Amino acid sequence: MAGEPTEDLRGSLAFTNPTDVLQFLNTTGRTGELRVEGGPEQRTAHVYFEGGAVYHAQEGAATGIDALVEMISWVEGIFVFSSDKMVPTVTIEVNLQNALVEAARRLDERRRARQKQKNEHAPQHLLSSFVESSEVLATILMTRDGAPLAFANPDEAVEVTGLGAGLATLINTADELGERQGCRPFGGFIVEYDRFQLLCLPVADAVLVVVAPGRAKLGVIRHKTQHLADALAKVLPGQREAGAP
Repeated sequence: MAGEPTEDLRGSLAFTNPTDVLQFLNTTGRTGELRVEGGPEQRTAHVYFEGGAVYHAQEGAATGIDALVEMISWVEGIFVFSSDKMVPTVTIEVNLQNALVEAARRLDERRRARQKQKNEHAPQHLLSSFVESSEVLATILMTRDGAPLAFANPDEAVEVTGLGAGLATLINTADELGERQGCRPFGGFIVEYDRFQLLCLPVADAVLVVVAPGRAKLGVIRHKTQHLADALAKVLPGQREAGAP
């Protein structure tokens, strides 16, 4: 029927990406609507052109450059360009190149924020998983002054706050003793009791404490603890090499 939009471009994001499609429509001076369906949740974005210039974009409730932010990261999906569709409103007032640069900047900010949030929750997840998969009673990540940052103590085998304060004093004493002997700062130690054993390792700017049963195979626990320390070092700020006692 006359007056109906003409679908004259269709493709898959498996062979190109949204940014390249946008730039193609820009350089070829197209007028109409680009519809992109993709992303992990199979969302739909609409971008409107007139004479190659982009004037409006919408993805869900987001409009303008915000609508471009997630869309440019989609690597799976399809796109369809329908010519002769009119621009319904104006939400983008810069040229396409500037809009894409700003969208990429905002996308990077969102990714950094997500990664930061993920890293903040990672220590607790790592400690809990370690206790579940190893023959240990508890794991604690604490500051060097003894304040708990995260811990997994399922059977309340130890009193976390009191243990942290006591170990902080012990670490400071060990540091002072080492300094007098010309040694490097605290690099980890083991404390053995009849009921349990404590393995302490520096991790970034924190201290990892593993509480193992008194008769546990210390060599095996020590090896597993080193792997845990290495994993924590990757997600904690102030990263520095973790070394087993």
